[in-house]
Amino acid sequence: MGCEGSPAQPSPAKRRNKSSSAATATTTNSLTDDLLLQIFLRLSSLATLVRAALACRRHRRAVASSPDFRRRFRALHPAPLMGLFFAPPTAVLDPMLPAFPSFFPARRHDQDLAAALRGGDFFLTSIQEHPDKAHSWEIYDCRGGYVLLCNGDQSSEGPMAVVNPLARQSQRFFDDGPDDTFEDCRGTPVLRSERLLCSDEDPTSFRVVALTHDESRVRASVFSSDTGEWKIHSWFDAPGRPRRSKGWLLNNNMQSNGFLYWLYTNHKYMVTLNTLTMGFSVEELPQFLKNRRCSFDVGETNSGARCIVYTVDFTVGVMLRRTDSDGVEKWMLDRATPLDTQLDGVLRNQKGNYDELLVVAVRDGFAYLASSKKVYDPQTPSWFLSLCLGTMKLENLFQKAYNSGGHPYVMAWPPCLVGNYGRRQKMLIYTVES
Repeated sequence: MGCEGSPAQPSPAKRRNKSSSAATATTTNSLTDDLLLQIFLRLSSLATLVRAALACRRHRRAVASSPDFRRRFRALHPAPLMGLFFAPPTAVLDPMLPAFPSFFPARRHDQDLAAALRGGDFFLTSIQEHPDKAHSWEIYDCRGGYVLLCNGDQSSEGPMAVVNPLARQSQRFFDDGPDDTFEDCRGTPVLRSERLLCSDEDPTSFRVVALTHDESRVRASVFSSDTGEWKIHSWFDAPGRPRRSKGWLLNNNMQSNGFLYWLYTNHKYMVTLNTLTMGFSVEELPQFLKNRRCSFDVGETNSGARCIVYTVDFTVGVMLRRTDSDGVEKWMLDRATPLDTQLDGVLRNQKGNYDELLVVAVRDGFAYLASSKKVYDPQTPSWFLSLCLGTMKLENLFQKAYNSGGHPYVMAWPPCLVGNYGRRQKMLIYTVES
């Protein structure tokens, strides 16, 4: 028998204290889902929310079953930039030689975001050693947490892949366009690189849009991940195209809130595709955007409105869609902001090495810029910066040589935290290190 007062035989007072503490202790299991989600709204970032939501089934179910919580969290915590993908530094001359996109992580102080980066497959190892594919991959687009790649060079029309680096093993291979893409063409057809369209409501679903043009018309072909098939849409006669030019559209990568854009090679007009209606339109560019020294891209403000961000020297301008006095909707200047003073603080004594900024991409309320010299100097690498379009505040990301397009990779809302998507959901859970 234990001695009086020993751990084996606690005193009546201690037994009462222990019973009282157990009765008043509060755990997450005692909270309603509404209170739990209120706590989750106060977490610092999406990466931290993912860690908390995947801690147990109840947390995950509470987050995944509430579209309202998803909207509120996104409004309070913009999706974080994880880094940028860049095309191989030189053109793929032989598809059998290894060539892969490179990834440069953005410098972040968020430990959960850093853990997600370490746990992801940003070197794209899941496709590098595929036994049935060539050893080189071109990057075409990067949206909604997915990366769109083409096997081999662009002229070989090899198979394509959509990869989710955060899910590590999430990949989908499919053919590069339908067999009858070039039927009924006038003259020599030209296929422009594909674009990736993702769904906020169903993150496991995506579409790929390929643009084909002949000597006077354009049309779109769309691949759906739900059906696994391509659909070819009707031709559209494009006005104002440059004459005596087979390839009269540039292969740029501009997208904004469900609209895709291609620039004419003469920098006078822009083709727009509304991916909701699949209807084309052509619009003349504002006069100062026709200057070939003007760098610009189309994207979204933090409120989701379509915008054009352009740079001239060290000044950044923002244009929005507005209706003029004649009732015509067009691109109109919203503001132009000189960034010389901010660049003095961000680049310090290195600012003198550059004389302009280039627009790399515009996504979700941020413009991604690169410092540059008007006369290209391979010995002077660029500084990559992010500019918040809401505050017009600059942030330094990293430095590297800039000789090809950059694709921002923004951490998307994980598919495992949206609704119930069955078996496919299992392979789309993010890997987050401890």
